[in-house]
Amino acid sequence: MVQTASKQKVKPAMQTKQTSVVTPKCENEVSANIPEIPKAKKKKTTPPDVDISAEPISNKPTNKRSAKLESNSQPLIELGMEVICSQTKFHDALSLVSCATPAKPIHPILANALILADIETQQIHLTVTDLALTIQASFEAQVLLKGEITVPVEMLFDIVKHCPNANINLNSQTQIIQLNDEDKQTKICSLGLSDADGKYEIRGISAEEFPPIYTIDATPIPLPATVFKDGLKGAIYAISTDENKYILTGVHIQLAQEKLKFIATDGHRVAITELSILGIARKPRKQLESEEIIQFTLPGRVLKELVRNLDESVEFINLWYDSQTNRLGFAWQDIILKCQYLEGAYPDCEQLLARFSFDREVILEKAFLVKALERLAVLTDKKEKGIYLQFDGTLQQLRLSIEREFGKGDQVIAAHLPSEMSLNIQFNLKYLVEAAKAIPSTAIKIHLQQSDHPVMLVPYGDRQNPELEMSMRQFLLPLYTQNA
Repeated sequence: MVQTASKQKVKPAMQTKQTSVVTPKCENEVSANIPEIPKAKKKKTTPPDVDISAEPISNKPTNKRSAKLESNSQPLIELGMEVICSQTKFHDALSLVSCATPAKPIHPILANALILADIETQQIHLTVTDLALTIQASFEAQVLLKGEITVPVEMLFDIVKHCPNANINLNSQTQIIQLNDEDKQTKICSLGLSDADGKYEIRGISAEEFPPIYTIDATPIPLPATVFKDGLKGAIYAISTDENKYILTGVHIQLAQEKLKFIATDGHRVAITELSILGIARKPRKQLESEEIIQFTLPGRVLKELVRNLDESVEFINLWYDSQTNRLGFAWQDIILKCQYLEGAYPDCEQLLARFSFDREVILEKAFLVKALERLAVLTDKKEKGIYLQFDGTLQQLRLSIEREFGKGDQVIAAHLPSEMSLNIQFNLKYLVEAAKAIPSTAIKIHLQQSDHPVMLVPYGDRQNPELEMSMRQFLLPLYTQNA
C-alpha cells in the first residue's frame, strides 16, 4: 500500500499534461502508466552541475538573450558630416567620377564613392577608383561638420539626378555596436540626403576601408590644354581594342623641349600627331633639358576621359610624371586624374614607315569624302568591311564602290590628282572614315604610291585651330590590292 500511495501521489503532478490525452479508470491503469513518467522527466532532467534552485533552466537562456539584445539596442552613435550643397554641382561631380567605377568590382568598396567634407576649404571631395584609374572631383559647399563616408556610386548618382535643382542636405552617422561575447565592434555607416521633396538614406561602408589615394612625387608640368586635346583627338582613334596587344591599347606620348608628339597604332593603321608647345603657354612651365624626352603610353580609357572632360574653358592642364612608380596624374580646375601608364616598349612606327615612298598626291574635300563613306557604310557587314577606291586622273574624280550579296553602292566625288593617274586600291571602310574625321582641316591630301603600299593622309586647306603649329600624318594599310 505504501508503494501504491507513492505512485498515486505522483499523479497530481502530471495530471495536467496527461488529462488531455487519457483519463485513468482504475488503479491498475494508473500503475501501468507510471513507468512512462520518469522517462519523460529524464529527458528534461537538468545536468547535475546546474543549480536549479538558483535559476530555472527555462529562464536562463531567455535572460542571456535579453541581455544581449539590450546591449545591441543601445549602440554608440557617432555623427559625421553635415553639409548643404548645390544639386547641380553635386550631380556634375558624380557624373565625372562615376566613369572610374569598375563594371565588375572585385570588392564592394570599389563600387563606392568616397565623400569627404572639408570644413577648412568648405569643399566636398568625391573620389572613385578601380585601382588602375582614380578620379577626384571637388566642388564648393557649406560644410557645417566635417566627415567622410563611402556609398554606392550608382545609387547615389540616381538619387541626386532626380532631386530638384536646389540645395541638398547631407549628413552621415556611424553606429558602433559592441558584441557581448566578442571583443569586436560592428560599424554601420549611413548617409542621409534630404531636399524640399523628401528624405533618403543610403547604407555605406566606412571610409577606413577605401583604398589609399597615392600621391605622385614630381614637379607639375603645365601644358596648353588645346594642344594636348587636339593631339589626342588626332591619334586616339587608332588604338587597338585587342587586350592581347596590351601596349597598343594606349597612345604613346613624347614630351620634349619644344614638341609634344602622340603616336597610336593597332597594327593596321598608324596615327602620328606632333604639336609645338612654344609660344602658346602664357605662364612658365618646367623647362626640360635639351636632350631630355619624357615618354609614356597612356591607356585608351584614361585618354577618353581626358578628351571628354577637357572643355573649352580649360586653359592649362598640369602633368605629374613619376617613372619610378609608373604613375602619372593630370589636374585641371577642381579635377584630379591619376593612373598607371602601360609598361613595355612601344613599336617605332616612324622607322617602319620610313621605307615607303609617296610620290603621288590626291586632294579631296573632307566633307564630301566623309559623307560618301558614311552612306556606303550601311552596306558593310561583319565579314566584309572593305571599300574600293578608284582614282581616275582623266575625269579628275574618285569613285568609291562597295558590293555585297545583299546590295551594292557607288559614290563619285571630285578630286584633284595627276592627269595620268589610274589606280585601284581597297581599304577598311571604318578605318578610312575614322582617319578622315580625325584630320582637323577642310580638305585632305592623300599621299600614295601604288596599290600594295600604304597611303598617308595629312591636313590640307583651312584648319580649325590655325594658331597651332601642328603636323599630322595618318597611315592606312590596304586590305588587299587590285591593279587597274
